[in-house]
Amino acid sequence: MKRPGLSSGVFVRVIGMAAGLAAMACSDLPSPVAPSVGVTGRQSVANGGPGLPLIPFVGTGAGSFNLVHTESNRDGFTGDSQLTIAVHGVTPNTVLYVRRAGDLGLPGGQQADGICQRAAAGLFGPVPAPDGTPVTLETSPGGSGTTHIHNYGTGEGNRLDSVWRVVDALPPAVPTIDLRTPCFTFTVK
Repeated sequence: MKRPGLSSGVFVRVIGMAAGLAAMACSDLPSPVAPSVGVTGRQSVANGGPGLPLIPFVGTGAGSFNLVHTESNRDGFTGDSQLTIAVHGVTPNTVLYVRRAGDLGLPGGQQADGICQRAAAGLFGPVPAPDGTPVTLETSPGGSGTTHIHNYGTGEGNRLDSVWRVVDALPPAVPTIDLRTPCFTFTVK
């Protein structure tokens, strides 16, 4: 089934938003890597939208993920993005690592089919800061924290399924805090 194109000014197509909202309202959490609901509409997390929830996969806490696309046309790329990740209700004074799993380059339309294959397989990688170091955030004595990320460039028209997460431990250690976005697909226009 071919999905309709995005309207002018809307840069992000979110899949699984209803699953994320249900997770915030209920104690029974859906899987953040394979939404239990289909596409019932679209909601933008860009340009002042409400963002996506960070759902507790392991441990407690919650948060939000907000993505705003900006155009730069820098080095042949047409879209940069600004991301803000905020958490609350997690362990105080803790370093959290920002990780992502994107389906870029998967064959046969799997790159943007609404099923986050790499996240389901546990293939999360670090998110690099402009200086090349992995992005982290440290929680306050009250158990909250925020980080802002500038992602440099992706080509116009790219579509990609993705899950973002914040964890308190890197492999092979097992995290005691693991907050994730629902699976979502975005399109750069």
